[in-house]
Amino acid sequence: MRAAAEKIKPIIVCTVLFLILLIFGNCSRNDNYPKNIIIYIGDGMGVAHITAGKIARGTLNLERFSVSGMVTTHSENELITDSAAASTALATGRKTYNRAVSVSTDKKPLKTLFEFAEELGKSTGVVVTSSVTHATPAAFFAHVEDRRQHADIAEQIVNSGLDVLIGGGWTYFIPKSNEGSRRQDNKNLLKSLETRMPVVLSYDKLPGQVKKLAALLAPDGLPKSADRDYSLAELTEAAIRILSKNRKGFVLLIEGSQIDWAAHKQDHEGIIAEMIDFDGAVGTGFDFAQKHGSTLIIVTADHETGGFAVHDGSIKTKQVTSTGFTTTGHTASMVPIFAFGPGSSQFSGIQDNARIGQAIIDLLLKREIKN
Repeated sequence: MRAAAEKIKPIIVCTVLFLILLIFGNCSRNDNYPKNIIIYIGDGMGVAHITAGKIARGTLNLERFSVSGMVTTHSENELITDSAAASTALATGRKTYNRAVSVSTDKKPLKTLFEFAEELGKSTGVVVTSSVTHATPAAFFAHVEDRRQHADIAEQIVNSGLDVLIGGGWTYFIPKSNEGSRRQDNKNLLKSLETRMPVVLSYDKLPGQVKKLAALLAPDGLPKSADRDYSLAELTEAAIRILSKNRKGFVLLIEGSQIDWAAHKQDHEGIIAEMIDFDGAVGTGFDFAQKHGSTLIIVTADHETGGFAVHDGSIKTKQVTSTGFTTTGHTASMVPIFAFGPGSSQFSGIQDNARIGQAIIDLLLKREIKN
């Protein structure tokens, strides 16, 4: 009996060790995947836009990231992308034609990051300083052949699984018969949206404790950051507070939409103001990720706007005094990417935007990243 027991002991020990390694190995493996994903898109934000913001601010929240890289942005058939095609690449991992919103080149719907997340029981939300129907946010939850189909995108919002919707654009949700409407029918999408969640039309009406929220704070885009009495960081904080109640996690898109608008106008002071506003929102998400963990943060851009360059200024006085632009449109320049949290190592080096989108989806689905 004793001899038999002595023979069994090593088997038991090995079995226990194997189970421990299996359990902890799986835990370690799962730690490489995020529970929450926050994606920041600085619309039109290139390296020089960040440079100008840093000169004026001194230190940016972007400097807190240890992983960074560069991203190519061309669309399926053009070197210079627009926001629709670029955002589609980030949202679906697939290239498409300019003006397309999460449809393929043969105009078939492409499954988005938000749609994958909702199938997993995660909450989803968008916070933008443009209309919520604009191309960049729309690519994460809508499917239309042309980005100008704002009324159709608004209708898809109502029928989507979004839990948080913050930005402008109420003009596309009210009937044609109402003053200020840009719809061509008499559908009252605000009323339809109210059946799913609280709807507010001004920042001071933002509720405290709610499970879902639609805040359409302007007819179209929000006022410029300099003209608002609230920041993108405050809107981001409100969204995270709601979405983080879901134990299964969330996916959130935040866009600094008007960096692009200022660059189109060749307004370097506007670029700086919008960059600082955007960077503040990045800090809010980073603070959440540091405190709660299991959160992947990606900060990038859909494209570069303006061919922007900083020519002169002063670090000491935090002033940008001379800048230049090569165009009022977009360029093919690569844009930066920053990452923090589980899976962040996947986003270093030079990559294409569709590869970035596919990597985010793979991390969400806990799949091995394809090289």
